[in-house]
Amino acid sequence: MPSVPQSPVSAAQTDGQERDGHPSRAARPRRRRLGGRIALGVLAIAVTIFVSLSIPRYLAFNPKVGRISPDEQPWFFPVLMTHILGATVAMVGCVFQVWPWLRRRHPRVHRVVGRAYVVAGVWPAATAAVVISVLWGFGPVSALSDIVLASLWFTVTTFGFVNARRGRYAEHRRWMLRSFTLTISIIFNRLLGFPIGMILANQLDTTFGGDKHALEQAVSASVTWLPWTLAFIFIEWWLDREQRHTVRETA
Repeated sequence: MPSVPQSPVSAAQTDGQERDGHPSRAARPRRRRLGGRIALGVLAIAVTIFVSLSIPRYLAFNPKVGRISPDEQPWFFPVLMTHILGATVAMVGCVFQVWPWLRRRHPRVHRVVGRAYVVAGVWPAATAAVVISVLWGFGPVSALSDIVLASLWFTVTTFGFVNARRGRYAEHRRWMLRSFTLTISIIFNRLLGFPIGMILANQLDTTFGGDKHALEQAVSASVTWLPWTLAFIFIEWWLDREQRHTVRETA
């Protein structure tokens, strides 16, 4: 039986491209997997650098590294360490939880790390952050940001945990992506802190009338509010975009 020659459109689709130059449906998953691997690598590197630079000085459990004297507020440092250690567990756990290979090949490890992320990471870290902000906040605007962030972090993580327990894994994934975004927002805080500080410092003699305390309050407020709100807006946009693409491809 004579073979049927392949049409130009079919040949182009075999190479992963549509006739008009756009990627075929078969090529899209490959590109997404590559993009996911790059994003995971960047996340792992960022978390490793952040933890390596920020956490070691607290591991001696010396109360003097806190910004408040232990003689004045003896409970401040234990609460601070609860937040720091919990947040460290959450950040490291976040990397493993978004790793597709681990989730597919070792689902039991994924579940164990997930429970640690929630119970030993987010819940104690978020609770301690609220306590610190209420009792020892650095200015009302910054304290309010920390309270809102910690409460939102605790809430979305709990929603993700409950959905997993109920077997609603699609909703679990969406809620946990929100949680992971808030977990790593502290990295954006560090990245944006320097340029924001430089921009506002140039306005010391104009906008702030030479008042350094007002400048510090403004920098602190900007650095605490902007990073996590921008990150949360981005993940909401990304989840909405992903959902629209899924609906379009299944239509």
